[in-house]
Amino acid sequence: MNLKLEPNKTALICVDLQTGAFTGDCTLSYVGIAQLLPKAKRVLAAARQAKLPIIHCKEVHRKEMVDFGRELDGAEPIHCLETWASTDYYCELAPIDGEFTISKRRYSCFFGTDLEILLRGLKVDTLVLIGMMTNVCVHYTAADAHQHDYHFHVIEDCCSGSDWDAHWAALTAMEYLQTGARISHAAFVEAISGKVPAA
Repeated sequence: MNLKLEPNKTALICVDLQTGAFTGDCTLSYVGIAQLLPKAKRVLAAARQAKLPIIHCKEVHRKEMVDFGRELDGAEPIHCLETWASTDYYCELAPIDGEFTISKRRYSCFFGTDLEILLRGLKVDTLVLIGMMTNVCVHYTAADAHQHDYHFHVIEDCCSGSDWDAHWAALTAMEYLQTGARISHAAFVEAISGKVPAA
């Protein structure tokens, strides 16, 4: 597939690139973090160079734990409390001046946030997703993007799932929603800069 992106209509959405996932100081488990980090850094650098709007989202819960809803009914333990240093954006992928931040209480970056208002203000129609977890927050954000009539792509080698089976299944589900949704970090960088990144 020859990926085409219009920089003035495309936004990069960084989903839950939070400290604990990269330092291991987290109650959740992830796969492929070491491989993801250098690629995510290249994607972020390329997006900044191309002057794409960049939106950083993070999951954060009050210390009183009154806003978890049903999140703890399944396999996930208590996570992302506002008082934990591990909940902050990871330093190597953190937002810089001119980029946008959104805190969310649920998995999807759309649910209960002003993301939709921000996207309308930016006049974008295409979202490119990276982040954690492929099978939860990334997948649910992609599904909501689809249902809000946005085009979306997910950079599959810049996402980490709770396990590999869940990671690949979620990517398959996203591709089912929009053909061509799954892309590599190299394809993204080439599409917005005309350059293929070093491996």
